Amino acid sequence: MSTYENKGSNRKGNNAKKGQAHQNTTSWKANKNSKKSREIAALPVYGLCQRCTDVILWRKKYKKYKPLTTVKRCTCCQEKAIKEAYHVLCDNCARSKRVCAKCLESKEILVS
Repeated sequence: MSTYENKGSNRKGNNAKKGQAHQNTTSWKANKNSKKSREIAALPVYGLCQRCTDVILWRKKYKKYKPLTTVKRCTCCQEKAIKEAYHVLCDNCARSKRVCAKCLESKEILVS
């Protein structure tokens, strides 16, 4: 037996995939009663297009949303005026340019 026969190779016919290592037996459930989860759920979502609103709501639902700890700088006016996470324009600049504050596209902005 040569040393090449003992090793697993990527040659044609010798690369069968194995099954999934871990099968989920129960679905993932978030901790609804935590203080942080309630604070994040209470934050409003405004000044965004439909797609960006859906992305933010998905992040909130699956606990991927990370709120800002400090005020963020606007990319347009360069002032520290952004208080919402994932936004790149402040409210004033987004309204004056009539664009989404997250993706900067001039789609229909949801008001809520």
